[in-house]
Amino acid sequence: MANENLMDVRSAYDTVAEAYSTVIPDTTFEAALDMAMVDHFVGHMRATADRQVIDVGCGAGRMTSYLSRAGLNVSGVDLSPEMVRVAQRLHPELLFEVGELTELPVADAAADGVLAWYSIIHSPPTALPAIAREFWRALRPGGSALVALHAGTGHHTIDRAYGHDVQLRAELHAPDDVALRFTEQGFVMRAQLVRSARSVEKHPQAAILVDKPFVAS
Repeated sequence: MANENLMDVRSAYDTVAEAYSTVIPDTTFEAALDMAMVDHFVGHMRATADRQVIDVGCGAGRMTSYLSRAGLNVSGVDLSPEMVRVAQRLHPELLFEVGELTELPVADAAADGVLAWYSIIHSPPTALPAIAREFWRALRPGGSALVALHAGTGHHTIDRAYGHDVQLRAELHAPDDVALRFTEQGFVMRAQLVRSARSVEKHPQAAILVDKPFVAS
C-alpha cells in the first residue's frame, strides 16, 4: 500500500473508530458460511494447546474477542491507533498493537495463526505479494492464515463511512489471484470459499485458508 493511501486509511479509521465499534460490535453481521470458515480455522488452531494467533486489521477487536472466547491465545494489530485504543477499552483482557499488514509487530515465526478478516480490502492487488511475505515471516512452519475479501475486480468507494464525512476506497480482489499470491510465497491452499452477495452486500465475498508447510527434515 502506497504511503499516501496508508495515511488516508489510517486517518479515516481513526475518525470512525467509535462509530465502527457500535455499528459492528460482534460477529452477528457475518454470514453463516463465513463463520464456518472462521470456526474451521479455530478448530485447527485448537488442535494444539496455547496456539498464538494474530488478528491483523483487527479494528475494534470484535473478531479478536471471538477467537479469545473460542479458546485461542490471540492478540490484535491494526493500522489505526484510535481503533487500537477503542479495542483495548472494549477488551481490556486482550493485547492490541498498532501495525501494518506488511510490518507486523511480531518476531519471525512467532505465530501459529494469522486472521486477516477483510483486512486486505484497502490494499491494491500489487500489495498482495508483500502481505503474503509478511504473513510467511510471522508464521511458524505448520501455521495457517485465513484471509477474507470482497471478490471481484476494480474497486468501489465507501462514502460517509459509518456516519462520518470520510471516504474510503475498497479494493476488490479476484479470489484465485489472492490464492496465487500466497501459494507463490510457498503457502499450501487448504480451503477457498466464494459466496454470492447478500442483500446487505454489493459484491460476492470470499475467504482463503492457507498453510505454511513444515520444513522438511
